[in-house]
This record gives sequence, C-alpha cells and structure tokens, in this order.
Amino acid sequence: MDSALHRLTHLRRIALMCVVLLAAVMSLSAFLRHSAAGLGCRPWPACYAQGDRAAASGAGTAAATAIGAARLAHRITATLSLLGAIAMVVLSVARKPILRRQAVLSMGLLTLALLLALLGVFTPGARVPAVAMANLLGGFVMLALAACLAALPSRVRLGTGAIVVAALLLGQVATGALVSASHAGLACVDLAECATQARMAGWDWQSLAPWREPVVAVGTPHAEGALAQWLHRLGSFVVTPAVALLGVTAWRRGRRRAGAALLGLLAVEVAIGLVIGSTGLPLVPVLLHNLGTALMLAIVVRLA
Repeated sequence: MDSALHRLTHLRRIALMCVVLLAAVMSLSAFLRHSAAGLGCRPWPACYAQGDRAAASGAGTAAATAIGAARLAHRITATLSLLGAIAMVVLSVARKPILRRQAVLSMGLLTLALLLALLGVFTPGARVPAVAMANLLGGFVMLALAACLAALPSRVRLGTGAIVVAALLLGQVATGALVSASHAGLACVDLAECATQARMAGWDWQSLAPWREPVVAVGTPHAEGALAQWLHRLGSFVVTPAVALLGVTAWRRGRRRAGAALLGLLAVEVAIGLVIGSTGLPLVPVLLHNLGTALMLAIVVRLA
C-alpha cells in the first residue's frame, strides 16, 4: 500500500475514534454543566440555578457519586481525544508527502484541544456565561473537525450553502449556551411570553453580555433571561428551515446518506425541543438536544 494512502487510512480510523470520544466529552461536559446549574435537582424547580446551595444538593449522595464519575470519565475521554489529535498531526506531517489538508485540520483540532484544556483550569466555579459558551463552541468545532478528518473524500460539495448553515448552527449554539449559563431556562415558556417579558424589561440588550455574572433570585430564574430565551427560540425558526433545505439539497445532489442523516437528526431535534419546552427542562432530553445539534453541525461541515 502507498505510504500516503496507508497513513490516510490510519488517520481516518483515529479521527473516527476521536468523533466518538468527543461526542462523549461533550455529553459528559453538558451533564456536569447542567447538573451544576440544577437541572434534575430536587425539589424542582425551586433548586434550579441555586448552584452549590443546599437546595441544589437535594438529590444527596447518589447525585454526588454520579457527578464524580462523570467528571472522571470526562477527564479520561478528553485526554484520549487530545492524544488522538497529536497522533493525527504526526501522521500528517512526519513523513513525505505531507498530507496538507489533514495537517491543517488536525493542527486546528489540537490547538482547540489545548486551548480548552487551558480554559478548563478556570471552568470550575466560573459563573460568567463566557466560559461555558467558549467550552461549548470549542467542543462543537472540535467534533466537526474530527468528522471532516474521518470522512472519505467526495466530489459533491455544497460549499457556501453548507458554510452558511454551519454559521447559523453555531449562532444557535451560542444563544443556547447563554440561556444555559445565565440560568434562563425557565424565564419564559414560549416565544410570545419571552417577547412580552423582554419588552417589559425594556429590551435590555446588556443582559446578553457573556461576561456579566447572572443575578439569580432564590428559587427562581432571573427575569433578564427572557431576552436570551427569545433570541434562542427565534433562531430556531431560521435554523430549522435552513437545515432542512440543506438536507434536501444534499439528497438531490447525490449525498443521500448525509442528507437523510441531517433530515433525521433535524426531526429528532424538533421533537426533543417540543419535549423540553412543554415539560420544564428535563435533564436527559436537554443532553440529547445538545448531542443532536453537535452531530448536525458535524454533518453540515462535511458537506461544505
């Protein structure tokens, strides 16, 4: 087997392993983040957004054990994904011919992994939304890069359309992270109520500043969160048809697996969103919503 082809085969296998590892990392990170915010706590919803106060620890020893196990698993999977990124960089550049595309992607993956590892030093106890947003967006981009490295080359690319949809998805991720990190999950229940509350608060756009520490009243989410919720819900009305159109386009242009996967994930995401909105932030659907969005972004980037 040709040396370059042999290295490409090994690199794709490592990249596929990294996709699985990063999906686990993101799910575990989301579990830790949402558990710290109070999702799944007892008594609900009085304990929501109370951080490490006594109300948020109502689940007792079992919850503490689950969080400890998740934190350990997060560290192990994150370390393995970092080692995978290093291995892909070595495979790309250590011998000639240099695999230029793979080298750029794997170096980007490694750089993000190191930056997120550095950010992890400041993450425990951090209350400003910017930290959670950086962690989430970095993880999503890492998963997308790993998916690109694992993909077989294709002559059919959707170019600008896929790039625009990827940007829309990242914007939706950013507003979702802001809602989560600012404890605004229960600020309002639908788009109309969110708009009403935001208008009554004077459309305070400063409440969206990711470096502001959220102000949380005891037992209830802060009212400022309605604006962030409104933006996230409004964004879904833009992102959903854009993703659907890209999925149909991919199907028609011969990328049938990717198109079908994208449309299937979109349908699941819409269903999960309805469940979350109607049942008051249950932890498992929230985690599935996070993972489903990450997988959609990975497929969209592979279509670009």
